[in-house]
Amino acid sequence: MMDSQDFLSTPEKRAKVLSMLPPKTIQESLTEKWEHQRDTDSKTRWNQLKEAWFSFVKARKGKQENNLIYEIVLQLCYPRLDVNVTKGLNHLLKSPFSVHPKTGRVCVPFLAKEIDTFDPFTVPTLDEVVKELDAWTGDSTVQDYAKTSLKPSIDLFKKFALDCQSEMIDENKENKMDW
Repeated sequence: MMDSQDFLSTPEKRAKVLSMLPPKTIQESLTEKWEHQRDTDSKTRWNQLKEAWFSFVKARKGKQENNLIYEIVLQLCYPRLDVNVTKGLNHLLKSPFSVHPKTGRVCVPFLAKEIDTFDPFTVPTLDEVVKELDAWTGDSTVQDYAKTSLKPSIDLFKKFALDCQSEMIDENKENKMDW
């Protein structure tokens, strides 16, 4: 995601990210450092930001401030919701595995790198899933989702969730964060 969003690539984008930090902490030193690093990619800058922030927090012995990095990640990476999404329940289509109220199509996750080949008209519909479950004659111990055309999407979502969990655990170990 870091490479595709490249959210620390321009001075304007860097200023936006740095503005999410509390005033008079590490903004000035990072701005100055990054001005001299014109060829540095966003991933390197992000690691520099995290390192500077955790050093700042450690020096102040502030535990509650460790969550700031995760708050920034949420701000930058979490899907943006528009006004209609927050007002109407029928806009839940953006939630994985929700069902469109008119078409019955199931909202399925897919890899961003596959966006050019993704066809939203081929996703399973609720009716198709019900028919697949009714038609199942195989092993009764198989989980219901595995009996349907939703299996690849659910497997992808599970892998994504496990990767997120693993990354969070590794980061917590690396930064010695206590919950």
